[in-house]
Amino acid sequence: MNIDLTLTEQFTPFLEPKRYKVCYGGRGSGKSWSIAQLLVLKAWQKPTRILCAREIQRSISDSVLQLLGDTIERMGLRDYFDVQKTQIVGTNGSRFIFEGMRSNITKIKSMEGLDVVWCEESESITYSSWETLIPTLRKKGSEIWVSFNPNDEMDDTYQRFVENPPPEPYIYSVKVNYNNNPFFPPELEKERLLLKDKNEDLYNHVWEGEVLSNRDGAYFAKFIQNDQIMNFSVEPNIPVDTYWDLGISDSTAIWLVQQVGMEIRVVDCYENQGEGLQFYINWLHEWRTKHQAVLGEHYAPHDIQVRELGSGKSRLETARKLGIHFRVVRRLSIEDGIHAARAILPKCYFEKTNTKAGLQALRRYRKEFDEKKGVYKPHPLHDWSSHYADAFRYFAIAFRDRSKQQRIGQPQANISWLTA
Repeated sequence: MNIDLTLTEQFTPFLEPKRYKVCYGGRGSGKSWSIAQLLVLKAWQKPTRILCAREIQRSISDSVLQLLGDTIERMGLRDYFDVQKTQIVGTNGSRFIFEGMRSNITKIKSMEGLDVVWCEESESITYSSWETLIPTLRKKGSEIWVSFNPNDEMDDTYQRFVENPPPEPYIYSVKVNYNNNPFFPPELEKERLLLKDKNEDLYNHVWEGEVLSNRDGAYFAKFIQNDQIMNFSVEPNIPVDTYWDLGISDSTAIWLVQQVGMEIRVVDCYENQGEGLQFYINWLHEWRTKHQAVLGEHYAPHDIQVRELGSGKSRLETARKLGIHFRVVRRLSIEDGIHAARAILPKCYFEKTNTKAGLQALRRYRKEFDEKKGVYKPHPLHDWSSHYADAFRYFAIAFRDRSKQQRIGQPQANISWLTA
């Protein structure tokens, strides 16, 4: 049986074995469409176990399952694959699996026998996810396929595979744009020309696949300089304060901060999803033991005081019973919190190794983009970067309020955030 692949010359090297196969570029380039064809072909030719991963996958509808199912239909291979609700199974034993790394990283670590991992929308994949995923794929001849639209120049994916890629024998990397796609639809051509007339810098990012080196739309990126990022140890006798963004069905993010003289040192950060308070408190105690640190105050947003429907208790009360006494950060608008974070960011030093994931999120945090109008909306985009950004806003507000209170010599109880 002959399969007719509609591939451009940029993708034919994907047919040859390489540890890393990377394609990046702007919208309308056909990256996902081409990779879907190549992986379906690979799975049809011989039994292949393929993980299709992205940083966050809240439901199967976020995945490329539909794209792969449509590709199977288009290639005339419907009789060889069973497209199910959560996976695709080949009659020869091939299997496509779909997972989000943020919430299933432990599950992914335990997967055996993977032949290919396709990391789709990889611009969102964090340093910590890459560091966990890459050693997991250890089968002989296994490959990591990476597709993404470049975002910030400091995103870990861009740095890892474009700026500082693995040696040549191990990687094939190609940049593709709309003009490399012979099937580029006329509807998208109208959108492309519209944005080009409105905003040339944004056009270069969206359609030409250029990184946002001008930080367009980013709230914090230009306030973080490389000379603020360095390796240092936790000072053993100075308290480490923690600042939390508490999620219920969403992620929880924590910043750990130590003030050494006039220096504000961000010593570590942590994020996870789908865990209760006890899990994070256990992690914090393990961190304290590992670093022989002294824990100071703990800060959380105002919604920690909301009583939950099931138990009738607030997470503030639950945390107190578990041994953590939170201070509740004063409630301000998101805009005021962003201003506070921008003011304190240039004064912070970040521990280079421990805060990579958090720094990536801060640099990524940006305004939501209105694609129809070609402009940024006046509010943040809620994505994977939001949790670290929110926790940092709470840190900035609490630190500023505490500094004001110390300058005027008022007792702590008189300031406008509450003590648990």
